[in-house]
Amino acid sequence: MKIDTDDFVSKSLDWRTRALKSVAYGTSSTPRGNQKPAPLVAARASGAHVWDISGQRFIDYALGFGPLILGHSPEGVIQAVIAELGRGLRTATIHRGEAQLGELIAQTLPSAELSAFVSSGSEAVQLALRIARATTGRTRIIRFRGNYHGWFDSVHSGGRPGNDGPDTLGQDPAATASSVLLDWGDLDMLRATLTRDFAAVLLEPVAVNGGCFMPPDGFLEGLRAITREMGVMLIFDEVISGYRLSLGGAQARLSVTPDLSVIGKAMGAGFPISAVAGSAAAMEPVASGRLLHRGTFNGNPVSVAAAVACITYLRDNAAWLYPRMEAQASELAGFIDTEARAQGLAMSVRQAGSALQLFPSVAGVTQLSDAGRMNRPATDAFAADLMAAGVQIIGRGLMYLSSEHTDTDIAETKAAFAHAIAAAVRRDL
Repeated sequence: MKIDTDDFVSKSLDWRTRALKSVAYGTSSTPRGNQKPAPLVAARASGAHVWDISGQRFIDYALGFGPLILGHSPEGVIQAVIAELGRGLRTATIHRGEAQLGELIAQTLPSAELSAFVSSGSEAVQLALRIARATTGRTRIIRFRGNYHGWFDSVHSGGRPGNDGPDTLGQDPAATASSVLLDWGDLDMLRATLTRDFAAVLLEPVAVNGGCFMPPDGFLEGLRAITREMGVMLIFDEVISGYRLSLGGAQARLSVTPDLSVIGKAMGAGFPISAVAGSAAAMEPVASGRLLHRGTFNGNPVSVAAAVACITYLRDNAAWLYPRMEAQASELAGFIDTEARAQGLAMSVRQAGSALQLFPSVAGVTQLSDAGRMNRPATDAFAADLMAAGVQIIGRGLMYLSSEHTDTDIAETKAAFAHAIAAAVRRDL
């Protein structure tokens, strides 16, 4: 499905010019302003589709950077939110929805007995680390290169190959002094480093953000055994994988249960909410009130209502929904690989459940350390060619499936990929 690229680019850049006069970088999150050939300015969205201000339709695999697992307009979630709004804006009060959501999380997430709610994944990671330090009485943390845990200074480092320092300007280098960075998947390195003076080990159990890599065989199991032996808390950052890889996240799929889990994105179906969930023993500092858990918008009723509706739907439809999304992702991955080979383009495609990561013009990406070989200019150009064919992905090559992508969407997406692959081959000549 071709779009009128000139009209799309012209109207998008006109809008961005206006926004740049009053909004820093013209957007509320830097990556949104880097989209090629121009940042998409959405006018409306429904199901798995988004329409821009030029009136053109795109099949959406960005899905709000992951949260929209039920698409842009899930009826049950919208009805729940409307009903909640009708009860008034009761932020900063206790309300019945908090217990409902806590019960749903306890029913569906293996590590969860108790939950504490905040508004973003970055906040939830900070709360989890504070809980771990309060529980153990220690301060040191082990993290892993290529894992992303939010934008706070204490964890925003080691995100780029060859750089263990701050990931952006303006960070306090001393903020990471209590953390040690290791290579994700290297159990021997962990054994050699972990001692009883660490409070926690924090990681993405499945490295979706780093390139859709499943953990090496035995890595999580070994990690669980070592941390338990040392009395160190194991924290899974499942902001992306929670409620996406399966109803119970990566921990249920891989049968490894951490002490604490950080969840967000998909749980809220597009509304801002996240949580730290864990065993009663792990959550004791919060449960007892000894640890101050503050935040004006923590557990706000509208986001909680959305999360209750979303998780309820996922629970009631898990038997068909997750296999279908994963099968669609596999179908696309297989087509992209076959088409790239047929047209002579080097291409790696990684899959983690219903998420895909593309590495255009790069072959042999098999582990997280290979992700540093990403050809960013080629990836940007590939994403731009997909946009010209009516398909939106996250600019760095990441794609998410939703419950709303249809067989027709998949067929149109395959045609768009054939177009983008042909364009990439021409550039490489």
